[in-house]
Amino acid sequence: MRQEETFSDRVRNYFPIVDWLPAYRKEWFRADLMAGATLAAFTIPEAIAYAELAGMPPQAGLYASIAAPILYMLLGTSRQLVMGPTSAVSILVASALAGLTVDSPAQYAALAALISVLVGVIALIAYALRLGALMNFISESVLIGFSTGAALYIAGSQLGKLFGIHGAQGQFLERVTFIIENIHLTNIWALAFGGLGIAILVVGEHFKPKLPWPLMVVLGSIGVVTLVDAKSLGIDVVGAIPGGLPNLTIPPVFLPDAREVIRGAVAVFVLAYVEGMSMARAFASKNGYEVNPNQELLALGFASIGTGLTQSYPVAGSFSRSALNDQSGAKTQLAGGFSALLIAGVVMFLTGLFARLPEPILAAVVIVAIRGLFKWRQLAGLFELRTPEFWTAMGALIGVLVLGILDGVVIGALLSLLLVIVRTSQPHISIMGRVPGQPQFSSVQENPENITIPGMLIIKADTGIFYANASSYKNRILSLIHDSPSPVLAVVFDLEMTRDLDLAGAEMLAELNEELSKRGISLRLSRVQAPAFSLMDRLGIADKIGRENFHPRTLFAVSHYLTEEGLSKRSSSDILPDMVKCVHEMVCDRVDVVDGDERTKLLTIRVQFETILRELKELTEKKP
Repeated sequence: MRQEETFSDRVRNYFPIVDWLPAYRKEWFRADLMAGATLAAFTIPEAIAYAELAGMPPQAGLYASIAAPILYMLLGTSRQLVMGPTSAVSILVASALAGLTVDSPAQYAALAALISVLVGVIALIAYALRLGALMNFISESVLIGFSTGAALYIAGSQLGKLFGIHGAQGQFLERVTFIIENIHLTNIWALAFGGLGIAILVVGEHFKPKLPWPLMVVLGSIGVVTLVDAKSLGIDVVGAIPGGLPNLTIPPVFLPDAREVIRGAVAVFVLAYVEGMSMARAFASKNGYEVNPNQELLALGFASIGTGLTQSYPVAGSFSRSALNDQSGAKTQLAGGFSALLIAGVVMFLTGLFARLPEPILAAVVIVAIRGLFKWRQLAGLFELRTPEFWTAMGALIGVLVLGILDGVVIGALLSLLLVIVRTSQPHISIMGRVPGQPQFSSVQENPENITIPGMLIIKADTGIFYANASSYKNRILSLIHDSPSPVLAVVFDLEMTRDLDLAGAEMLAELNEELSKRGISLRLSRVQAPAFSLMDRLGIADKIGRENFHPRTLFAVSHYLTEEGLSKRSSSDILPDMVKCVHEMVCDRVDVVDGDERTKLLTIRVQFETILRELKELTEKKP
């Protein structure tokens, strides 16, 4: 019986659908079905467009839009996220394969499928190592810059199709320069098709956002091209799309290209996971549930492997389609499953319909779809509020435009790592003051009304103290003492947030104590976490500082110093009521968790403290 329960728990851990599907409500079915139908209508033209963006045949985008949603439905933890081809991942795949010598379209497609499988393998390794917190190291400012740069890059890649100008290649600046230099070669009919498509999509989505405007524009353009000879107008069309579902195929390994393929797979994994998790968390927060970062790695892993085996290319969470899914009222991932089934029907029976789809219309679909990637407002906000982060965002943006999407991802990751290093190496210290009438201490910067005690510097480390920032912490504390308007006689250092104290951090505290002692300044440590104290104890640092100088609460450290030194009787008397309150709170907390004789004794003590508190209040009120 116990083994069956364990197996059941494991199944639930791996397949969240086993948890939520039995609780599925009948009234949700219509909402999920309608959302799935709407989603399919939007996905089909985008999938075809994104496949071409990746340099893949159109059917590859459709295959990915079948396999990825089904696998994510089984394994994902987001109710609204739509897994499938995205513009950023598509252009990243194209960038990763651009530098390789490819003999045929078949080899290109096989390499793209291989990248997808490798992305899945990397995701599964990350899942096994529980690296779901990986995305926390990707700075939001870097994501803003990368997203905007990617949007510009993708838009630039579509200009050739939109203007009907052939030969635009290279990075963003090279493509734009080529289009400008050859603007006289613009095909007016292609530009008219594409421009009209953009106008209809933008206006239509503004006034009737729930209608499948991309599909309507695509079908409308096919109808026009059917009546008018596209070739005579110089308008390129998609061409024949093979019908039927793909066979499961293991992509071949190309050893000469292994280095570039692996490099591309790593970049795609970082982008796909961060992109997907960012959206998953946003929709989870909006709809009142939580997503599991590690489980999302598992879902991404199998979705990527699935698309690779079905002759497609890497996938990620789509912002535009996820937002549409949410707006359409999707309740569960069954909406994605329904969408996949409808697309499968199109692949089996209706691919011939899209053979005459004009390329300028595909460019229009891509350009309109990537509007959400532009983060101009966020960039402006960073410039006004956080200038350093603005420049890191601009670094990622410029990196994408100058060096390309692939190197842009690398630059973004390096900039994020640099930000983490800078932030962790800089000390974050709050100067503390006593909250009036309370036994607690809080930041003076945030609460100017807090009471400071003359001669005492009460500080709190807002981050852990370790090798990267230990020296900076010491220098910062000495600087605060030097800049103090009055002589500092005692320092109380609150270490509540410092669980990850390492050897360098412990030695810094010993050095700080020695330096302060030479200056006649006493060092008191409060709220030291057990792991930190254990380390200092083993190193003999606890004895150097003095065990009597370790206090469970900041208030006790302050009171002990004032009493010990006989300083400021007025300060001592002022703090006495708060001391009594503090001990009274500790007694009350203890009463709630014990019973028997101990509880009886504590109840008696609690009554005594309450009497003392009333008397202290009366004495305070009698003071002139």
